[in-house]
Amino acid sequence: MSLNNASIVTAPSSIAATGGTTLSFELFQSPRPGTSVLYVPADSDFRLRRTLTARIGQPTASKASPDGYTQAWADMRYFRPRLLANGLYTIDSVYVKVSRSVEAPAADVQHLLDVGAQMLFDSDFTPTFKDLKLS
Repeated sequence: MSLNNASIVTAPSSIAATGGTTLSFELFQSPRPGTSVLYVPADSDFRLRRTLTARIGQPTASKASPDGYTQAWADMRYFRPRLLANGLYTIDSVYVKVSRSVEAPAADVQHLLDVGAQMLFDSDFTPTFKDLKLS
């Protein structure tokens, strides 16, 4: 399959990661309200320490918005530093963001989460992320 013929299960009974090993995070700091930075304490070399930054954005009043408010949102960014063969560092990352209307019912928010999760692990979408292919 490919992105051109992608399919996603709507209203799944469950979406769960199974198998593998657990990657545990601990709170490192909250640099400002609405932001938390977590790290993997098992990473002993601070230069290669994996981190996760989580942020939330509360809706604010806006006459220009359809329902009178900006969208509420939450995003998470996972960073994995890597030491290259030439001795330099790079950072691989994944970025996930959910934006929604303040009037969105819980079922609609869950739908966004279900679709987003499947986009990250479904084989129809894997070539786009792994091989940088759109078809």
